[in-house]
Amino acid sequence: MLSKEIGNTDTETQIKIAAKSVFLKKGLAGARMQEIADVAGIGRTALHYYFRRKEQLFQVVLKDAFRDLAKRTEMLHNSDYSSLEKMEAYVDGYFEKALAEPELDIFMLNEFNNNPEVMKDILISEASGSPFNILLKGIETSVKNGEMKGAPKQILITLISMCVFSFAGRGMIQNVLFLTDEQYMDLMKERKIYMKDFLKIAFKP
Repeated sequence: MLSKEIGNTDTETQIKIAAKSVFLKKGLAGARMQEIADVAGIGRTALHYYFRRKEQLFQVVLKDAFRDLAKRTEMLHNSDYSSLEKMEAYVDGYFEKALAEPELDIFMLNEFNNNPEVMKDILISEASGSPFNILLKGIETSVKNGEMKGAPKQILITLISMCVFSFAGRGMIQNVLFLTDEQYMDLMKERKIYMKDFLKIAFKP
């Protein structure tokens, strides 16, 4: 599957696809440029022509992931929608991405813990279009206007943690509930609906 995906792209894109697969398996610390070059099917010299450092390539891959999530939640920028509707849209976008790449969440969680400064730099560079900033500002306004109840940052943390743990906690969830991989994925599809229903009542004034 990976070789087919790589084979139909230009060199820079195939490098990013290969790098993402290696980073997801081994993280920033464990990944090696030679392995990325091997997976991409190119020489190390060609890899260094596009990306001289592993950290540079890591940032590019992560920024693409954040931008992909932002694209899936474009309605967050639309002032015609309420904060609740935007939170539901975030859940839709998040689960769509996570169901396609369930391993991404545990990877992101590990990197935030293991490489906080690198992840912080990525978030700062993407801050203007960050779904988190947009959601928080909307939630703050909704709470101020009496449309929602609770502390805005706590509300945002609740939303993010409910999404992230659903996939980052996959191993624990599957073992506690004795689920096969297929049963787990089916449960996550149901969970997206459950979460949206929960949001409608959890912060209602």
